[in-house]
Amino acid sequence: MVTYKIVPQFRDNCIIHGKEEFLKNFKLGDTVFLISNQPTKTYSVVSKIDGIEYGEEPIIFIDKRNLDKLSESDEVSILKYNPPEAQEVCIDISNEFSLITRGDWTSNIRPSLKNKLVDLGQEVSFLIPWEGGPPIIGTGVIDSTIPYPPVYIGDRTRIVIEKYPMKLLSVIKEKKMLSKERRVDILNKQVKKDTVLSLRSMKFNKFPNRGQKYGFERTNPKHLFKSVLNLMKHLESIEDPVEEVFDDKQQDYFASAVFLDRQEQNNFQIIDIQVISSGKSGTLIVWVTAENNTLISKTLKRLDERITQLKHVLEQKVEIINAQCPECGGELPIKDIDIYGMVECSFCNKISKIPKVLRY
Repeated sequence: MVTYKIVPQFRDNCIIHGKEEFLKNFKLGDTVFLISNQPTKTYSVVSKIDGIEYGEEPIIFIDKRNLDKLSESDEVSILKYNPPEAQEVCIDISNEFSLITRGDWTSNIRPSLKNKLVDLGQEVSFLIPWEGGPPIIGTGVIDSTIPYPPVYIGDRTRIVIEKYPMKLLSVIKEKKMLSKERRVDILNKQVKKDTVLSLRSMKFNKFPNRGQKYGFERTNPKHLFKSVLNLMKHLESIEDPVEEVFDDKQQDYFASAVFLDRQEQNNFQIIDIQVISSGKSGTLIVWVTAENNTLISKTLKRLDERITQLKHVLEQKVEIINAQCPECGGELPIKDIDIYGMVECSFCNKISKIPKVLRY
């Protein structure tokens, strides 16, 4: 999955900058989660897309007041979210606001916050009309919402004020930040659930799969595999890379990885990568499983252009179909695959890995 480098600015909403092929699922006005999986900064924030720009470098320009634990140059993945309208929003303010009491302030505050996206612990500013002079400018922290945030404030939203000492407000904000840390696990589980459902759909509907085989010589297979992984870094990894080296010179080698390409809404592709080598020569295999053969051909052509640019010594390219051995073309004994999808060809004894959708 593509990660975007954070550029903090003063702005209400975010601007996403990246390659058009990775951003076509997003549109202006979409709400997105920004998810950081760094061990020291497991965190999530929400924002609304105010602009989409196309370019090579994946960047997200976002309000620095909304980052909390995150900071400049941190990298985040993006997950689209459809927020509900809040039935109720509770805002905690300081006791120092002497003109604002606890209770229901819907009619006074809602006009200045209408259509605003809010999240736990978020600091918000609002205006309260006052007959005695200019409007009162208030600030507070989002304590709770119904339903659970993030939500947007709409025509039906009731706004309630609670008051606390400033010191206690800091404690409340810290607790809300912990909730946004824990939310990352929930979001990641949702992504994995969506992936499983996609795989089930592919299996149930018997999506076709086809692949291409590239022969190579005098090439370090380990370096080649890493280069191919780099080409796929914008995709969602659904099976972590596996490498096995059988000799000291790292030439007898097997490696594989599986990726999910969410090109469009409800349009998924599985891309399996394998590198097999023995001695000074080897094979790079790319399998694609998709809804139809037209989409498979388009993807294989796109990957072929990138792989050819990657390594000119890849001198052979032939199509392989279904579960045939990439070396000799014999039918692979699918019933004999192990828990990792590995199988040995009955004819040439070469090890292959069955495409993920066929072993799910």
